[in-house]
Amino acid sequence: MKHTRILALFLALQLATGCKSDFLDRAAVTQQQDEDIFTSFVMTDQVVNNLYRRIRGPYTYLGGYSMSSGTDESKDASTWMGSMSFNNGSWSGNNNPIGNTWRENYVAIRQANTLLEGIEKYKTPDDANNPGFLQNRIGEVYFLRAYYLADLMRQFGGVLIVNRVLEQTDMEGLNQPRSSYDACLQQVLADCDEAYKRVAATYPSNQVGRVTKGTCLALKARMLLYSASPLWAIAGKTGFRPDISSNATASDPEKWKKAADAAKAVIDLNYTLEPTLKDRQEMYKSRTLQSNEVIWVRMRESNQDYDRYLFPYGSNGWSGASPTQNLVDDYEMANGLPISDPTSGYDPARPYENREPRFYSDITYNGSTWKGRKIETYAGGKDEQSTATDRTRTGYSNRKLADENITVGQGQGRDVHGIIFRLAEFYLNYAEALNEYDPGNADILKYVNLIRKRAGAKELATGLTQAQMRQRIRNERRIELAFENHRFWDVRRWKIAENTEKTIYGMKPVVDANAPGGFRYERFKVEDRLWRNAMYVLPITTDETLRNPNLVQNEGW
Repeated sequence: MKHTRILALFLALQLATGCKSDFLDRAAVTQQQDEDIFTSFVMTDQVVNNLYRRIRGPYTYLGGYSMSSGTDESKDASTWMGSMSFNNGSWSGNNNPIGNTWRENYVAIRQANTLLEGIEKYKTPDDANNPGFLQNRIGEVYFLRAYYLADLMRQFGGVLIVNRVLEQTDMEGLNQPRSSYDACLQQVLADCDEAYKRVAATYPSNQVGRVTKGTCLALKARMLLYSASPLWAIAGKTGFRPDISSNATASDPEKWKKAADAAKAVIDLNYTLEPTLKDRQEMYKSRTLQSNEVIWVRMRESNQDYDRYLFPYGSNGWSGASPTQNLVDDYEMANGLPISDPTSGYDPARPYENREPRFYSDITYNGSTWKGRKIETYAGGKDEQSTATDRTRTGYSNRKLADENITVGQGQGRDVHGIIFRLAEFYLNYAEALNEYDPGNADILKYVNLIRKRAGAKELATGLTQAQMRQRIRNERRIELAFENHRFWDVRRWKIAENTEKTIYGMKPVVDANAPGGFRYERFKVEDRLWRNAMYVLPITTDETLRNPNLVQNEGW
């Protein structure tokens, strides 16, 4: 009977996403069912595990596919994928390509509140075999409530802060207005602090994926960085909407210092970078998830369908998340210079020679080796660049997150575990924040170069100005964190999206016996993308604004 009742709770929470009542309505569970659940650690533990399952994975964040194709990192090949709405500007309050995340995240927050209140009311017992596990789970719930709120902030700005289970008769709670961005941030930070007190620093190998102390500090550091960035630095102090003007200079030294300190707190924990670029690549494919660089993952985010999505057409793939020429151009030369530098040695006739090592680990291109054969993106080749079904639109394929050892359609494939937080991000967060309030600090160069050294890239030299270092840090994020669900949010918080999101390019190889290597390379425009500054944040789902008369829509939507 108890298993039946806990299933009833799961179903009630799930059904809350599809009913016509408000997204904050009380899930249809009885007091008896609550008592049965919360007087048992085993039952309560299962509800906590269900709360984890609501996490949207970083690699499939965009309606099941890569968020990189909603920005200038990549291009999907199938017109039905959610990225197309971002690309053609057709997204709206009735069409969030990511999904109905407003409703989904508030259902998750409600479930977190139900857990916290139920555990307190019914005095849930600890795990008899593992004393302390109950406090761990309470900490995990505090963190997950913070995480779902932070995810809403990333998309919409200041949202509704809901720290209790709201009943249908609580009109004040149900119709509350949006809080300022920074007020929401303070709630995230407070919940992370509550979580930090209770969760473990590490868990046994059979508990990988649970929230740890490092996870709590990581979310704090990321959200403090976002708050300090131009989109929210000033506007977020008192408002729930960002400053969507074209002025990208807004700054607050105190916010940058808090962001730097928070990132350094993560760095000072017991995490280390994978020692080599090869090790970093294996980290994405790991079945054991024992990497010292990984802070938190979304367990079993996907399966071998993800490899099918990324694989080139000639290997039975869908050519999804095909890297753009825009991204390829930002990989430096082996000597550390950008290809735009006339002294870099870049040769347009041999565009793939002497590039920095991450280019070769991240991107497949015409003539590169893949699964024991050569990639053929020329007309008539196995992987030809074209607009035909499942062909690469840009002339490239995504190597970084694909597992070359998989043969699509054969065997069980693999579970894909999406890395949400890893140490390299916090090296870059720390460097970025330091550069904004304490330019010239030796730690800036130190931590950027630790990442570059690991990648086999030439280290940056001393003497860069603050503006030069800012650009190098931003480009380092672009390359090191490519395809990991950062770029879409970075270009918005920096307020550079109006420059980066408009025109997407690819590369077409043309067979030419007189050209080096037998191919002439022609850069071409893949598409023009619609941009307006309202797109710095997403629109709240229209029907939610109709239910709550005090829920103000984002500007321009």
